[in-house]
Amino acid sequence: MTLRPPVRRALFTLALLGLAWLPCSAAASHAAGGRVIVLGFDGADARTIQMLMEKGELPNLKKLADTGTFAPLGTVNPAESPTAWASLNTGQNPAKTGVPGFVKRDFLKDKSPVPGFGHLDGPDPVPITQFPSTPIPTWSPMEMGLAAGAVAFVGFLLLFALILRLRAAVSAVLALILGGVGVWGGYSLRGWLPSAMPVWRTTLVTKPFWETAAENGVKCVVLDAAEAFDRPNVDGAKVLFGLGYPDARGSVNSFAVYTTDELYFARAPESKDTDTGSGGHKFKVDERDGKLDSFLYGPPNWYAIDQLEQRIKVLEAKAADPTLGYKASIELQAELKKLKGDGSERGELSRLKDERLTQPVHVEKANGKAKVTLGHETQELAEGEWSDWYHLTFELNPLFKVRAVTRAKLVHLDQPYFELYVDTLQFDPAKPPFWQPLSQPEDFAPELAHACGTYESIGWACMTLPLKDAVIDPVSFMQDIEFTETWREKLTFDRLAKDDWQVFMSCMSTPDRVQHMLYQYFDPEHPMYDAEAAKQAFTFYGETVTLADAIPATYRHMDKTIGRVMDEFVKPGDTLIVCGDHGFQTFRREVNLNNWLFEQGYLAIRPVTDKRATRNIGDWVDWENTKAYALGLGGLYVNLKGREGKGIVEPAEQDALLAEIREKFLASTDPKSGARFGKEAYIMAQTYTGAHMDRLPDAFLCFEAGYRVAWGTTSGGLTLEESASGELVPAAACSDNAKNWSGDHVSVDPSLVRCIFFSNRKAKMPDGGVNLMHIAPTVLALTGVKAPAEYDLPAIVFE
Repeated sequence: MTLRPPVRRALFTLALLGLAWLPCSAAASHAAGGRVIVLGFDGADARTIQMLMEKGELPNLKKLADTGTFAPLGTVNPAESPTAWASLNTGQNPAKTGVPGFVKRDFLKDKSPVPGFGHLDGPDPVPITQFPSTPIPTWSPMEMGLAAGAVAFVGFLLLFALILRLRAAVSAVLALILGGVGVWGGYSLRGWLPSAMPVWRTTLVTKPFWETAAENGVKCVVLDAAEAFDRPNVDGAKVLFGLGYPDARGSVNSFAVYTTDELYFARAPESKDTDTGSGGHKFKVDERDGKLDSFLYGPPNWYAIDQLEQRIKVLEAKAADPTLGYKASIELQAELKKLKGDGSERGELSRLKDERLTQPVHVEKANGKAKVTLGHETQELAEGEWSDWYHLTFELNPLFKVRAVTRAKLVHLDQPYFELYVDTLQFDPAKPPFWQPLSQPEDFAPELAHACGTYESIGWACMTLPLKDAVIDPVSFMQDIEFTETWREKLTFDRLAKDDWQVFMSCMSTPDRVQHMLYQYFDPEHPMYDAEAAKQAFTFYGETVTLADAIPATYRHMDKTIGRVMDEFVKPGDTLIVCGDHGFQTFRREVNLNNWLFEQGYLAIRPVTDKRATRNIGDWVDWENTKAYALGLGGLYVNLKGREGKGIVEPAEQDALLAEIREKFLASTDPKSGARFGKEAYIMAQTYTGAHMDRLPDAFLCFEAGYRVAWGTTSGGLTLEESASGELVPAAACSDNAKNWSGDHVSVDPSLVRCIFFSNRKAKMPDGGVNLMHIAPTVLALTGVKAPAEYDLPAIVFE
C-alpha cells in the first residue's frame, strides 16, 4: 500500500516524537526506583556523632543507623573542604579534580615559590562579549547604533503616519531625524559596557555527578555546591553555588568595624587590618553630638579602570608609530607616565585600582539606641542587636551597577566605646552580577530569593574570621550561625517541596564553622580553655545552651533537620544519604614546618633583622643551601633543580630525600609533652595519579590528633624569637595554639578526621570502608546512569 505524502509526513513526525520521548522515558525509568536525597554536612565528625548517638542526643541519626546504614566516611588527602567536596562531587582524587586545597604553591617569573589560592583562580579579565547575559547586547558600537536607529525610525514612522496621521513626507523626515538620534543614542549606550570584567573561577576541572546525571535526563537540584561556581549550564541541573564564591567587593570575606576606641587612629579611607590575611578593616570614627559618619567601601570601579586601560592601549599604539613626530612623542610619553606611573611615582591607573566605590555610613544615637544608616537604608538597633538586611547599590556608571546586601551588629553603643560591626558585602541573590553568576542557570538564584527572601551568597557564609580576630564574641558568632543555618534550611525545605527533581543535594556548613571556633570551650585540655567562660549561656534555636555545649547543640539541631527531611520529604522507595567532607579534631598545638625543617638541617635562612620579613617564604630563605621548604596547610616541597628557580636537589635524589624527611618527621616529638606529633608523611606521587599532580605538593606532612600546621607556615613563613644576645633566631617548631580558631582538620591525618555516611537503606560496605569518592558513583547508580570511566571508586551496593 502506498501512503500519500501527508500521511507519510504525519507518521514521520510521530516517529521523531517517539525518538524525542526516549530520553524522557529513560529518565522516568531512572526515577522508577525512587528519588535520591543527599544531605551534606561540612565537618560532620564521625567520632563526635557516634558519641552523641550513644548518649541519646541524636535520635534521628540513631534511627538511620539502626534501620539503615552508618559508617565513618574516609576523606581525601589533604582533608580540606574544597579538596574533599571536589572529590566527593566528582568521584575523583585531587590529582584529577585539580583542587589541591585552600593554598598551593605558585611560581614568580624567576620560578621563586610563592603562596597562591589552591581552590580559586583570578580575578582575571574576561571579554564582555563572552558573557551570555549583559544589560544590553554586546554588539559593536556601530551595530548598536544602527539597530537603535532602525528601531527608532520604524517606530516613529508608524507613530506619525498611522496614529497621528501626518503626511507621508513629514512623517518620513521626522522619523529619519529621530532615527539619527537613535543611532547616536545606541552608539553612546554601548560605550557604557566595559571591554572586560574581572572574574573569579574555581580550579575544578572535572565534572560533578549532577551534570552527568542531568545530561542523561535526570533532573537535579543542588544547593550550596562547593567549587562549582563557574561551571557551564547543563539542562536539567539547577545549582546554587557555594564554597569559593566571592564577595561583592571582588575579594573573599572582607568585613569592617567602625569604632571610637582611642587605641585606633586610622580614619577612612585608611584602616587598620584586624589580622594578617583575614580581610577585616577597622576604621576610627569620631562622635559629634551623638552622630558618627564614615564610609562603607565596595568594589573598585571596574568600568573606570577598564576605560583607563583602553586609553593607555590607544596611547601606547600611537607612541609606537615610527612616523610620530618628536614633540608629539614627548607629549604622549608624558601622558602615559601620568596614567601608568613609573618607578618613582604611582600613576592614575594604580591609584584607581586601589580606590573603592563607597556608600555613606551614618549613625545617630537617641533614646539608648542607634539609627544606623548604610547607603540609603536606616535601621534602629539596640546594643547587641543584629540588623536585618541592608540593600546597597554601587554605581559604576548609569547602566552598570553592583547590587549588594549586608548586615550589621551594634556591638557597643557607648561603653567602653562605640563599635559597629558590618559584615561581608555579598552580591544580592535577587540581582546577581552577570559577570559572576551565582547559580546554574543564572535565574535560579533569583528564583530562590523570590521564594524565600534574601539569603547569603558568599561561599564562606559564617563569621569565623571576625571571631578569629576577636572582632566579635562567641555568642555573636553563634547568633550568626543560627541565622545562616535558618536560611539554608528554608531554601532546602522549599526546594524539597517543589518535587521537580529526581536527585536533590543540599550542603550545610555550620558543623565545620562551629567546631573551628568553639573547640576551646568543648575541650578542657585546650590551652585556651576557660572553665568560667565555657559556662556562658546563650539561646540557640530556642534552647538555652552554654559555650561548652555549643558543638553538641549544633549536632542536635543537625539531627532535627535530618529528622524533618525523613518525616516530610522521603517517600517510599527514595534513598536518603547523609554524608560530609571530613571530620574534626581539637587544635591544641601548632607546628611551624619551616622551623622544623630548619631544626633538621633541610632549610637554611639568610640573616633577618625584622620579624615581619619572615611572613613570606621569598623574603628569608637561603635557597643555595635549602633542600626542602613548607608552604600551605601541610605541604612540603623539595627545592628541586630545574623546577624551583634556585633548586639544588637533583631529580634523581628526590625520592630518597622525601623518604628521609618522612622518617625524621614520624620520629619527631613535642618538647612540651614528649609525644610524637607526626602521624604520617604521604609522598603524593605514591598516593594519587592524575593530570594535575603538579598542583599538589611533593608530600603532605600530617599530624596526630591535637596538632596542626602553624598559621605562619601557610604563607611559607618562619617563626622568630629574640635570643639572649638580642638576635632574631628561629623559634622552636612547636607552640601552643593561642587563637580562637581552636579546632581543625587541615594537615591532620585523614584517618583521624573521618566524616559520616548514613543511609536509610542497608549497604554492603566496600573493602577498606566507605570513602567520599564512593558518593558520586552511588548517586548515579541509583538513578540508572553509568558512572564515567575516570571515577576512582565503584558505587556502593545496597541490599
